[in-house]
Amino acid sequence: MLVRKMGMGKALFSGVYGLNVIGIAMALCLCLFAVEFSRAELVPVPPLILTYHNGPVLSSATPIKLYLLFYGSFSSSYKSTIREFLASFIASSNSKGPPTVAKWWSLTKGYVDLYGASVSQRIELSGVTTDAHYTRGKILKEDDISSLVISSLKIFPKDSKAIYLILTAADVSVEGFCQNTCGEHFYTYPSSHSAWQMLPYAWVGNSETQCPGFCAWPYAKTEFGPNTEPLLAPNGVGVDGMIITIAKVLAGGATNPYGNAYYQGDASAALEAAGACSSSYGPGAYPGYPGDLLKDNKTGASYNVEGVMQRKFLVPWIWNPKTLACAGQP
Repeated sequence: MLVRKMGMGKALFSGVYGLNVIGIAMALCLCLFAVEFSRAELVPVPPLILTYHNGPVLSSATPIKLYLLFYGSFSSSYKSTIREFLASFIASSNSKGPPTVAKWWSLTKGYVDLYGASVSQRIELSGVTTDAHYTRGKILKEDDISSLVISSLKIFPKDSKAIYLILTAADVSVEGFCQNTCGEHFYTYPSSHSAWQMLPYAWVGNSETQCPGFCAWPYAKTEFGPNTEPLLAPNGVGVDGMIITIAKVLAGGATNPYGNAYYQGDASAALEAAGACSSSYGPGAYPGYPGDLLKDNKTGASYNVEGVMQRKFLVPWIWNPKTLACAGQP
C-alpha cells in the first residue's frame, strides 16, 4: 500500500497582507480543483471487466463437492459455524425473502465455459476431517498446504471437479499469511503419474490473533486507513474473518480454478470474481467503508446474507458478468 506523508510548508507571508494573499491563492486553487473535478465527472469510467481466457470453470449439473480439512485446533463452535455456512450454499435460492448465501452464489451463473456451461449452482460439503496433531508443524510453506491436500486423498476421493479446502488454526503460521494474503486457491496433481488430473484446492488462515485488522475487517480495526470503530461480528471476529475469505476463495476457485478462466490483470496476481470487488459488502461501499449492511435487531451484529437456520454471515460482493458490476444479490 502506498502511504504518502503530508507535511506542513513554511509560511511565506505574515500579517493581514500575507493572510489575504494566501486566502486568494487558496480560493484560486479550489476553483481550479473544482474545474478539474467537473471535467473528471464528464469522463466516463470504463466498466470493470474480468476477461475470459478460455479455460475451464467448475461447471456441472451436480453440486461442486467440497472436502474440508481442519488443520490444528479448532473449537466446536468454530467448526459448526463454518459447516453451517458451507451448508447454506445448497439451500434454496428462491428470489423471495431476505438475501441469502445461495442467492449470492447464483451470481456465478454468468460465468460460463467455452461450451456455454455455467459454474455449478450448488456447493455440497461431502467430507470433513481434522488434523489436530499438526502433522506438518505450525510453520507451513505453500508446498505444505499442497502436501496436506495429497495426504487427505487417503480419506477423500480424487475429484477434479471438487474443491479441497484446508483451514489452518489461529496458532499456525503460513507463508504469506497476514503479509499479502488471507487465503488463496491453487491446484495440484495427485502424483507425477497423473498430471492430467488437476485437483483444485484452497487454503484459508485464522486471523483471530495474528492479523484481524487485515483479514477480518470490517469486524476489526484496519491496520491501515481510517481509524473507525469495527462492526459487531455475528459469530465472532476470527470465524467471520475466515468465512469472508472462504467465500472469496470459493468464488475464485470455481470461476478460475486453473488460472486460465475469468480474471483481470496479470495471471500471477489476478483479480478474480470476489477479489475484483475488494472491500465491497454492501451498497455505497468505498475504501474504508464496507457499504450499507443489514443489522441483527437482537444482537446488533452487521451482516449481508443469511444461511441455514437464519444464521448471519458477511460475504464479499461478486463481479456480475451480466451487468459488468459488483453485486451482492442477483
